[in-house]
Amino acid sequence: MDSKTYLFQPEKKILKQGFFMTDEGGSIVCEAKMLKQPLIGAMQFEFVNRLTGKTEPHSVSKTVTTETSTNGFTDLFSTKSRFKLDGKNIWDYLHEAGIRIESHLLKGKLGMSYDVTLKGRPLATVASTTPKGKGMITSPFVYDVTAAEEDLDLAFLVTFAIARTDQTFYN
Repeated sequence: MDSKTYLFQPEKKILKQGFFMTDEGGSIVCEAKMLKQPLIGAMQFEFVNRLTGKTEPHSVSKTVTTETSTNGFTDLFSTKSRFKLDGKNIWDYLHEAGIRIESHLLKGKLGMSYDVTLKGRPLATVASTTPKGKGMITSPFVYDVTAAEEDLDLAFLVTFAIARTDQTFYN
C-alpha cells in the first residue's frame, strides 16, 4: 500500500498531554487521549486508530531524562530519556517489537528526521516540523509522519515516544 504523510501534534489543552495525528484533509486518524493523570503513578491513555476502530488502553509513566556531563558541559550524546509503557521502558518495548530508529539532522531546517524500520523493513519516516510547516526552527512536539495505512499504529507509537522524550539520538 502507498505511504501517506500525516501531521502528528500535541493536544491543544496543556495539561492533557495527549497527541493526535491528522491526514492531509485535517481529519484525525490516530490519537493518544489521556484519560487519567494521578499525582502518583502512571497516566492512563487510550490509543485510538480511527481508520480501523482499534482502541488500546495503555499506562504511561512520567518521562525521566538523565544527562551525563563531562568537565561541566552537558554532552548531547549522553542524554537518555525514557518513560514506561505498561510498566516497560518504551525503548525496550519498541526494540523487542523489532523497531529500529536511525536519526539524522534535517536538511534546510533546525530539527531531526528519523528512519523507522520494523524487522529490517522500512516502516515510517518521522521528521520534526512546525504546525503549519513553515519556519526554519522545528517543534519538538510536531512531526510529519510518512507511513502506509497498515503501519499507522506502530508509526504513531514511535512518534509518541519521540515526542514525549528528550532523547535526540537513538540506537
